[in-house]
Amino acid sequence: MKLTILGSGTGIVTARRGSSGYLVCVNDKKILIDSGSGTLKKLAEASSSFKEIDYAIYTHFHPDHVVDLISLLFALRIPNDDDKDKNLTIIGPTGMKGLYQNLSRDFNNFIEPRGYDLVIKELSDGYVDFEDFKISSCLVKHLDNSIAYRVESKDGKTLVYSGDTDYCKSIVELAKDVDVLLLECSYPKHIKVEGHLNATLAGKIARESNCKKLILTHFYPICDDYDILGQCKEEFSGDIILAEDLMTTEI
Repeated sequence: MKLTILGSGTGIVTARRGSSGYLVCVNDKKILIDSGSGTLKKLAEASSSFKEIDYAIYTHFHPDHVVDLISLLFALRIPNDDDKDKNLTIIGPTGMKGLYQNLSRDFNNFIEPRGYDLVIKELSDGYVDFEDFKISSCLVKHLDNSIAYRVESKDGKTLVYSGDTDYCKSIVELAKDVDVLLLECSYPKHIKVEGHLNATLAGKIARESNCKKLILTHFYPICDDYDILGQCKEEFSGDIILAEDLMTTEI
């Protein structure tokens, strides 16, 4: 399993950090997790292609996590010499099907599939099995239907991505003993915003979940002015990495 950070930032896009987007490769399957503005461009910079995506998975419906779903579906409709030759499955929280239907209507059906099949699944607290991996989900404390995901390959490698969340027991349980915990860390420790984590709470979740490696992401620009790594280490003594756009990690 390999993780590529496509966007380590938030809705405030900077030259250093784009909006949330992550690419997970399990064998020959490619999973896009969240796709904020600019994600398709970052895919190309990571030497990948939107046509190679097998699964597009969403944690919640804030624009900085979902807006490039429109770009992805529109790009897949445009005829070219290398059309998409495999189907696309979209997974998201309750409301995913309705979101797609509304977007399709608003864009006059220009994001409906052409030349491939589109499947949309909704999850809350549950799981779905695929040939090469299993995806589990749980509700987290952000929006009413926000969910986090655990991806487990058939050879036992595990990744948990929190999406946006406040501290809650559900993310701790989902991340128990995980190989890599990809966890939002929106602010330094002296700032606490409801629905989000700061460096202290991120470290607390990592410690309580006993994750093997912690990757912090979803940084607002203020985080670049503080020692986020040092602040997180006050709570968690394990391996911590600060995400950067286009960084890759083997799991």
